Amino acid sequence: MKISKEIVERIEGEAQLDLAWEDGRVVDSRVKFVNFRGIETILQNRHPMDALVIAARVCGICSHSHVNAAVLALESCFENAKIPLKCTQKARLIREIILNAEKIQNHLKWFGLSIVPELIKADKNGVKELKDHQKLHKALHEAYTLSLQMGAVFSGQWPHGNFTVPGGVCVDPVQSDIFHAKAILSKITKIVESVLLGVSISEALSYKSLSNVLQTEGYLSKVMQILTQDYWASIGQSHDRFIVLGIENGKKAQKAVKTRLVSADLRYVSESLENTFFKPNGYTYSKSALYKNRYFETGPLARMMIAKNPLIRDMHRRFKDAISSRILARVMETFHLIEQTKKSLEKLDLSQESCIVPKVPIDKITSSGIGVVEASRGSLIHKVWIQKGKIKKYDIITPTVWNLGNGNKEAPSVIQKALLGIKDFKQANIVFRSFDVCSVCTTQ
Repeated sequence: MKISKEIVERIEGEAQLDLAWEDGRVVDSRVKFVNFRGIETILQNRHPMDALVIAARVCGICSHSHVNAAVLALESCFENAKIPLKCTQKARLIREIILNAEKIQNHLKWFGLSIVPELIKADKNGVKELKDHQKLHKALHEAYTLSLQMGAVFSGQWPHGNFTVPGGVCVDPVQSDIFHAKAILSKITKIVESVLLGVSISEALSYKSLSNVLQTEGYLSKVMQILTQDYWASIGQSHDRFIVLGIENGKKAQKAVKTRLVSADLRYVSESLENTFFKPNGYTYSKSALYKNRYFETGPLARMMIAKNPLIRDMHRRFKDAISSRILARVMETFHLIEQTKKSLEKLDLSQESCIVPKVPIDKITSSGIGVVEASRGSLIHKVWIQKGKIKKYDIITPTVWNLGNGNKEAPSVIQKALLGIKDFKQANIVFRSFDVCSVCTTQ
């Protein structure tokens, strides 16, 4: 038996999930992204700096991740052409603060709009446990709106802020901007502590086991109580392979198989057009991303596993890479991002230059470059080839391509493996959403 389900609400863009069932369990699946964007093609033959404007339009939720990846790719072109390029700590911190604000708003929005409502619909106990979910929704709406405001203090607007150029950023904040950002971050902190956690963020960051979370009084504890029941606890397990390709926690590209960490090399990343409309019998516009021809999960769970976070390692010991681990990792990463942003705001030295303009204009070089950032949903890669001052080719590999690309029955992708054995569509729906789906980022 085959069931098709179109999922259009509370995800970025549209997707269709096809499930094949035998004896009441999922034995195969397909994720279809059918709306083509074509940003890679649009960028061909344009001025390299156009990438900073057009690539930002890939997505309205993670637009600044794309801007950061694009500018890093252009800066890489200078480096590969042996043209000196410097970027001050001030500029790097401003880029980081804006990116953190984007991740914070995304994670809170995903939890409040994509996970909790679906959990309530799928689980009768969830309705009882989360009876005041409107209070949660209102609080998180305020928090992620404030996150956008905090980012816009430096980016100038949200979304699609054009705040960065090769050599730094084109904004020059003053002390009042920092005070403003700190005040907004303080409000965000109070909301998540009072409603989502029930304890201080600093206390939550010290947690080393699931039992610590379950003993609190916030909504996170209530959600985890539901997710760790027998019906939900271990569903959504995939290959148990993780990858982080951007600089994260002071470390460069790494991958993990279960808990074993190994360095990763971007040269081994490949894309597959198998199953796309560009091939016979294709059914999606989404490519698939692989590392050494194997599927790896990217995103907050991957980042927390590779960072050896004690709480998430405890979850992994109990439930492996199931939805319970995936959901808790994304929420907990939010608190780490808040603390990291506080420190970054303290470090900002306004006496440093915002931008050091390269001595050679980018439209005078022939080179190639690659930019990688850890976006909300995982590792985001932008590649650019510049010839005689024009973009010859542009390539984007998004986190959703890693997590929700399609393999085949013999070699299932991350999402396909996670859906195997699922007993009903309510479970499949939560598994699907646990990866924080972004359709518009996927079909470039």
